[in-house]
Amino acid sequence: MPDISTPILYWPLLLLGAYLLGSVPFAQVLARIKGVDLREVGTGNVGAGNLTHELGKGWGTLAAVLDGLKGFFPVWIARKAGLGLGAAGLAGLAAVIGHNWSIWLRGRSGRGMATSAGVLLGIDPALLVWTIGWSIAGWKVGSGLGGFLGWGLLPIVAVALGRPPTESLLLLLLTVVLMARRAQGNPDSSLGRGPALWRVIHDNDRVDEEFPDTVEEPLTP
Repeated sequence: MPDISTPILYWPLLLLGAYLLGSVPFAQVLARIKGVDLREVGTGNVGAGNLTHELGKGWGTLAAVLDGLKGFFPVWIARKAGLGLGAAGLAGLAAVIGHNWSIWLRGRSGRGMATSAGVLLGIDPALLVWTIGWSIAGWKVGSGLGGFLGWGLLPIVAVALGRPPTESLLLLLLTVVLMARRAQGNPDSSLGRGPALWRVIHDNDRVDEEFPDTVEEPLTP
């Protein structure tokens, strides 16, 4: 975890910067360029998945890439500064928290899967393949179940593959943050919400035919 020899001021600055970067709601910014407020349409989620649903794959892919970079850059900067895995991972986690509970949107934002993928790219690219595979599988069958399995089982996979304890702990924290956001849904949405367990597994606020299961932050074409 963080090296105690590093000046203590670095840590709040690093984490605050990562959080503020993560808070930038790229999907909502792109949607507003086209005159759309993602909070009022589709699933009501302010993320790349809902943007794809409303404006198409091109816009959704652009938002997902930008969201991924939000998670990658804090990890990359921390590593370039000579900080250890623990510090880099915490910076990435701060970016995901910023994305999931954006200060610019009063706590509203996406589900954090693309941003988390950026973090994973900086920490352990090999494990990113696992999560991409499950996320795409879930998207193909029209369900958030793939993302739930891919990210939910990630800490177990890390331990099974003999990853360092620090990395396994970081991935566990990342999974907790992701599942907490999925369980929360969009509390102030006028679209309504399904049961918490449904939201965790399916990553969808609505249990009806109009809004079928979707992976809200897909790493998909």
